[in-house]
Amino acid sequence: MNIVQYSPQLLSCFILSLFSYLLRKFKNSNGWQKLWVVFTNSCLYFFKTFQDDFPLASLPLLGYWVLRPSPEDAIHKDLVFKLQFKNHVYFFRAESQYTFER
Repeated sequence: MNIVQYSPQLLSCFILSLFSYLLRKFKNSNGWQKLWVVFTNSCLYFFKTFQDDFPLASLPLLGYWVLRPSPEDAIHKDLVFKLQFKNHVYFFRAESQYTFER
């Protein structure tokens, strides 16, 4: 059993956050990668599972637009949104309508 002690500052960040599994796809990739995603302080943190202590990556969202995929994106899935900043494009797919609307 891993016992982790978090500082009050870190815990307060997670109180004001959203977290869920999302599927991520890069603009030029074919497949979707399932990741545990935490959104807090205008940043997305990506974990392999909810049990991981450290993120695989982070994405500061300042300057990004949240959009629906366009027909040119050729995304033929439901519950997908697009994050775009200049030429940086990421697609995320929720596993439920509830998660998508959050």
